[in-house]
Amino acid sequence: MEIVDGIRAALLGAAAIAPLATFGVVLVAYLTYRQRSRADRRDQWWKRAQWAIDSALNDADPQRRLAGLKVLVQLIGSDLATAEDAELMSALAVGIRDQEQDGRRTVTVSPPVKERILAEAERLLQAASAR
Repeated sequence: MEIVDGIRAALLGAAAIAPLATFGVVLVAYLTYRQRSRADRRDQWWKRAQWAIDSALNDADPQRRLAGLKVLVQLIGSDLATAEDAELMSALAVGIRDQEQDGRRTVTVSPPVKERILAEAERLLQAASAR
């Protein structure tokens, strides 16, 4: 009879902690899902940033450069952007601004397009500084 009572006590004890164990498993699964979801979103953010950086540094096509800068301004405002990303974007904006102002481009750009590029570089610099 003692064996039966011992088994019964063990089963009751296990039944009492089963909901807690289930909650623990669910919590770990949820936290893993959130971490994975953020990592996936960050990966997609970085792929967009790479395209935008390549475009912003394109000397041959002023319209593509302008589009790249506009995308970077939007991306740096994302909650996925880090402080390091903001530093990178600031350096990029300063480099592009200086290049446009000094006329160190291989392709001649019309003054209105040049002004728009400079304006977007300033917007990127301000957005990056705000992070």
